[in-house]
Amino acid sequence: MNQIRQMTIEDIPLVYEIERKSFPYPFGEILIGSLYFGAPKLCFVLEQNNKMIGFLLGGYTPIPKQAHILSFAILESFRGEGLGKELLIHFLNQLKSSEFNSVKLEVNVDNKKATELYESLQFKIESRIRKYYQDNSDAYLMIRRKE
Repeated sequence: MNQIRQMTIEDIPLVYEIERKSFPYPFGEILIGSLYFGAPKLCFVLEQNNKMIGFLLGGYTPIPKQAHILSFAILESFRGEGLGKELLIHFLNQLKSSEFNSVKLEVNVDNKKATELYESLQFKIESRIRKYYQDNSDAYLMIRRKE
């Protein structure tokens, strides 16, 4: 049974563990805590049988009425089952009832599966950010605007 709920302070260590297992240059636990405290209503976890298997850290941008997906991951053994899309849709539905007009995110240009997932949810590639990641790889800036 899958459940999506708002993240709590107690979730930070587990979110960090998933982050660490998912990315070559993960956010640290302190940064994850700071992001959570910056926008707790925009942070969610995905659980299956009461075990955390994914998360989405959202935040605000300097642009009024724009949200930012700062980090988003599903444990590798659960990928390919549509759970990431389910979590993203939940996040986007939460924004619908708010004042947000757009959502932005950055994704590695080599991450075709993630890019396709975002495009399936009406995110559009706005630009390419050169040397965005620590290994100097590029990212796409993708934005989804309210219909």
